[in-house]
Amino acid sequence: MKNRARIIWSFLLIAIFLVGLVVRLTDLFDPPLDFHPTRQLHSALIARGMYYQKLTSAEEWKRDLSFEQWQAEGLIEPQIMERLAALSYRVIGAEQLWLARLWAIFFWMVGGVFLYKLAEQVVDKRASVFAVAFYMFWPYTAIASRSFQPESLQVAAILAALYAFITWFKKRTMFFAVLTGLLCGFAIFVKSTAVFFLAFPILFSILQNIKIRAAFKDEQIWVMGILAALPYLAYLYYGIFMVEKLGSQFSNRFFPSRWVDIVFYIQWIADLNNTYGIGIILAALLGIFLLIRKEEFGFIVGYMFGYGVYGFVFSYHITTHDYYHIPLIIPISIGIAMLVNFVFKFSQRNYKLKNFFMAFFSILFVFWTAWDIRSTLGRKDYYEEPKKWQNVAEQLGQESRVIGIFPDYGYRLSYWGWMQVNPWITTGDVNMWALTGEQVDIEVEFFKSIEYYDYFIVADQEEFERQEILQDILDTNFPRNDAIDEVIVYDLRGG
Repeated sequence: MKNRARIIWSFLLIAIFLVGLVVRLTDLFDPPLDFHPTRQLHSALIARGMYYQKLTSAEEWKRDLSFEQWQAEGLIEPQIMERLAALSYRVIGAEQLWLARLWAIFFWMVGGVFLYKLAEQVVDKRASVFAVAFYMFWPYTAIASRSFQPESLQVAAILAALYAFITWFKKRTMFFAVLTGLLCGFAIFVKSTAVFFLAFPILFSILQNIKIRAAFKDEQIWVMGILAALPYLAYLYYGIFMVEKLGSQFSNRFFPSRWVDIVFYIQWIADLNNTYGIGIILAALLGIFLLIRKEEFGFIVGYMFGYGVYGFVFSYHITTHDYYHIPLIIPISIGIAMLVNFVFKFSQRNYKLKNFFMAFFSILFVFWTAWDIRSTLGRKDYYEEPKKWQNVAEQLGQESRVIGIFPDYGYRLSYWGWMQVNPWITTGDVNMWALTGEQVDIEVEFFKSIEYYDYFIVADQEEFERQEILQDILDTNFPRNDAIDEVIVYDLRGG
């Protein structure tokens, strides 16, 4: 690439990062209800619990309740994002959820740097810039990258680990073997599902280029593997044997019976279409399988294979939790970049004209999608939600014991209303249990569940309408009040 063109593309890369940052700051202070609010409020309750335990000026009942809510959330993955948010609250002296959003954005931006360096290994600078543009401005992942959950940190850690591995593969030094192992270990520690996106590309790449016997005897490979495994193994020991909270998280996650159900594959494809679009995925696959060089084939295909194994292992969540597809942004961005690279190298004529049109197309893609993202974020705000749930809590009395049907398992009332809330089972819960062969008697479960509660709240009317047996039980046995902010309240004390 000529020097002038290199400067232009460098400026374009910087502009992509700057515009990517600005568009993610849209509605920064909006409550985190724009993307999987259940998951975000789960982290918000944990971070608040951490913050209030060191807040000596807080009322005692708030310290006690925030700790109880934190502990009630259980232990899934290491609470790194929550700890960072709590530390940020202490720095500014106030609990502000937008700080957690800033952390998520920061890690996504860091991931973009490593994606660029990784893409440069398989395509030229111009196509690498477009890979970053896609990573930054694909609408679904742009909104997901602001979410208070570990996905942004996980993606950044995966990209850093993969880049370290590629560097090790070229230099074969112990320093990069250790660095690769540490970064892989950190990524898996952040969220254990990262193992699918690291183990398979690394394993495929090693087996493609190194004989099995030589690989088995290579001490650097052993160092990488041991360092990658140790952090999460230590966390497993801590979670299962020391605090005894982690074991339950492995239940109701593995459903091999779905593998022989055609509906599973239809749902999987439909969810992929909603997050990335089948056309984009096919274009990326075309770039990967037709244009990739032999030396990178095992690496990229290993990543895709890892995603497939991941989908089968989490066969329920891959079709119900669309953020399980977020790590797929890495091979899709690189695959699209490969197609762009092919267009550049298809003909050696009209170099300046091709350079101009490629830059123009990149800028058009950035600003078109940036406007779409900004419009999506600004289309709806949630600033009134905290007031609504604070009012519900005041009307019921914060000491009241509440069970009910909520849009986010009661997290909005728990968080903004400062109440202990127990969610009633949803039809989704019933369907998941059915996969394990477990049947639920709604009437028996209901009267067993309400024994210690004062009110049954209905804040999700659509879910309530799907549960006809529950409607009949409540309307027949308990007085109803519709007066609190469109929330239906059944008084369990008067039945």
